[in-house]
Amino acid sequence: QLLIDAGIIRQSAAASESRHDPERTLAMLSLTAYHDIMKLQVLLPTVAPEHGSWSGFGAGDVINDHDAALGYILEYHPDVLPSYAGLPAAAQRSVRFTKNKLEY
Repeated sequence: QLLIDAGIIRQSAAASESRHDPERTLAMLSLTAYHDIMKLQVLLPTVAPEHGSWSGFGAGDVINDHDAALGYILEYHPDVLPSYAGLPAAAQRSVRFTKNKLEY
């Protein structure tokens, strides 16, 4: 059921057939490849002055939360992760959502 809820497997209306969604599968596999890359402190990004503040970090601050750091990279420097940059726009949005800090 989890794979169906995640959109990786799609069932027919009669639920007798199922097939995987290749784009959604690729998005999740690519995220798996780089989801913890920012745990390497040497890779942590610094908020650029032109971005002002970002997710509670000010211009010039090192983003020391690995999930937030990846979110910043995905938003402002997607080309440094070719497996992400090559995803269709909808798949990129899904991956970025997993790294957003939900503030409510």
